[in-house]
This record gives sequence, structure tokens and C-alpha cells, in this order.
Amino acid sequence: MPETIVTRTEADVEAIRRKGNHKDSRSAGWFAVQRGSEVIRDIQRVSPRQETWLSLEDAEAGLNEQARQILKMRLEALARLKQAPHHAEGFRMSRYTGAEQPRAVAALCLISGHLGQEIPGLVGYDRVLVDVEHMEQALGPATVDEIFEIRKRVGEYVHISTNVSETPQIVRDLKTKRVDTRASAALTALKVLAALDAGADVVKVGFAHLDCYKRDLPRDEVVKQMKLVRQSVDQAVKKRALIMPLNLTGRYPLVSVFFPEVGIDSNGERPLEIAQKAIDATAEGGWQGVLMDTFEKHTGKTYKDFYSVSDTAELARGAHEKGIEFWIAGSITRDEIFDLVRSEVDLICFGGAARHATGERTTVQQGRRDESIKRPLVEGLVAEFERADPRKVEVARPAVRAAGAGKKS
Repeated sequence: MPETIVTRTEADVEAIRRKGNHKDSRSAGWFAVQRGSEVIRDIQRVSPRQETWLSLEDAEAGLNEQARQILKMRLEALARLKQAPHHAEGFRMSRYTGAEQPRAVAALCLISGHLGQEIPGLVGYDRVLVDVEHMEQALGPATVDEIFEIRKRVGEYVHISTNVSETPQIVRDLKTKRVDTRASAALTALKVLAALDAGADVVKVGFAHLDCYKRDLPRDEVVKQMKLVRQSVDQAVKKRALIMPLNLTGRYPLVSVFFPEVGIDSNGERPLEIAQKAIDATAEGGWQGVLMDTFEKHTGKTYKDFYSVSDTAELARGAHEKGIEFWIAGSITRDEIFDLVRSEVDLICFGGAARHATGERTTVQQGRRDESIKRPLVEGLVAEFERADPRKVEVARPAVRAAGAGKKS
């Protein structure tokens, strides 16, 4: 007989019913979502001792009847609400940025992909950030339904991020043929808003610009578009077209992505100059973080080919002075984590390192493509973060509303 690990009582089920019909009432529905999310969080808390668990289905044998019933009610409520919840506390910035209510761990471990994304939450739900993307390219956009499905499976105590492009789609004025800044920003904002509405907590936007003349997207144009996208997202929240984020800043975080191989104002810019410009532009645009990632995944170039640990520390310090987070990516290995985390980066991204010991993003196994996340590899990555960035004692903070409790008008 399997051991019962996570339990609820009949009184817990009845508490949901007393709120009303969770399949009909909006308030009762969100209450059911929150209670179900707490069951998922309890599964994630005990999961590190259950090494065979790779999904919620694997954990079901460890739930009593009432806990399983509450999970079912959560899914029924989400089907009725037709609206994705978000992280129960929203995305709290790291202590390095000077945030008033920083998260408990400074450095987060981002795991990219869309297959097996329940595994990171089962390994370290409050240390990881699940990134929904396809592995074929640097920033392979996911679909709205993929984001929502992952949110349903990981609950509301794991952060979800996604990206909408490697480079913004440029709209031109039909008369002048020049970049239409407003229209370009509006198109990017629509993509960002769709991702947020599907359940993402953080959205990344890439700003690789491959025009050799650098006429369309130099730094000043990037900043203009960033400001307009930031304004559009904030207005959607203000007008209640989008659920209000649950973080204490009242904003959904936006993260820009730049690449050391792709100059901003000139093709001749050096990697350190590109990163410094990226930090300045991101802060000026009102975004919350910048990610430096390698653009071409098939050349063998990795993050350390462009930036040393001392470079990373300098860039992280510059970002934190401006109140934004500094994220890094680019085939970073487990052995590099400790020194990079100690340089005070806020987040490190992993694709291949969570899938194959070789660090490859995808391989072919017995004639089949394999890009699935492997739990032992994720456990090894998270262990290095825990070693390099010990947890700080949580400070008392204001109570937050139930996940997804914000309303659309």
C-alpha cells in the first residue's frame, strides 16, 4: 500500500463548497484554484525525497482522497474561469536590486523547454523558474496553450517565464519606409500581453538586430520601444484588461535579451560594451531585467567565451545599481555555477544542461529526438545554487491575495 504523504480533510473540501459552486461562481472558482495550488505546493515540498516523481501523476499515489478531490476541483474551476492564474506572490526581485520585499533566494535557476517542465518544480519549487520555449533556437517562442498547460501542472508556487521573439518585428511607415515606433511597440506588447494572460509571470523580449547598417533598431530606438511596451502592459493592468500581478511592485516584470555576438549601434561593438549598453537601455526603458545570451547555438561558443567571472560581477553590479536584475545564459555548465552565482547574478538559464550530460539541447536516441528534462541533472544544478546562495531568513511581509484573484472588468 503506497504511503500517504499529502493529505487534506473533508472539512477542507467542504470549505470550498461553502464558497459556492466552483464551476459556476467566480469567487468560489478562484478559491478552489488557490486550495488546489496549495496541494501542489505541498507535493513539491516533499518531492525532493521522492526521486521517482517526474509529474503530478506520479505523486497521486501519495495523496489521500480529499487531496485528489481538491486537485480535481482546481482543474474544473480553471476550465470554467477560462483564465490563467499567476504565481501566488508574483515575481519578487532579488535583494541585490534593493527591492523592499526581495525573494528568499537571490539567484534563480531557469530551466528552458516545454517537455517535462513539472520536474524543476518538484526538485526546487522556490529556486527554479520554469521557462516555456522550444529548444530548436535561442529563443523559440511557445504557444499560448503550452504556457497555460504548464501553469496548470506546476501550480502557483513556481514562477513561469516565456519569450516572444529573438528580435522585435519591425513595422514600417508606408510613406517614409522608416520604422514606425508606435506600431512596432504595439505589436510586441500584444505578444507580451498574450503570454501574460496565458499564465506567464515574466516575459523576455529579444533585441538581436542583424541589419549590418544598424539603422532600424539602434539603442535609442530600442529604448523608445521599451518605454511604449512597458506603458502598454501597465495600462492593460490599470484598465483591468489583464489580471493584476500579485507582486508588491504592482507590475509584471519584463526582461530584455541581448547577445554578445550582435552589436546594438555597430557591428564592431565588443561583448562588454554590448552588455553595458543593454543594461543602460533596459533601465531607461523601465524594464526589470536584462539577459545576456549567446545567439548562435551551433558554433560551440558559450557564455564564458564572451564574459569572464570578473566581467560578470562588474555587469551584475552595474545592473543592480540601476535597480534591475542581471541574467545570463549560453551553455553554462554545472561546474561554472558556483563562481557565477557568487558574482551576484540574479538568474542563470539552462537548456542542454538539464537534458543531457553533454550539455546538448537535443539529441537523437534510438532514432527519436530527445529534448526531455532529466530530474537527476536538474537536481545537480539546483544543488549548486543552494551551495553558492544559502537562503536568507524570510522577513515578515504583507499578506497577498489568492493566486489569480485579480479580476478583469
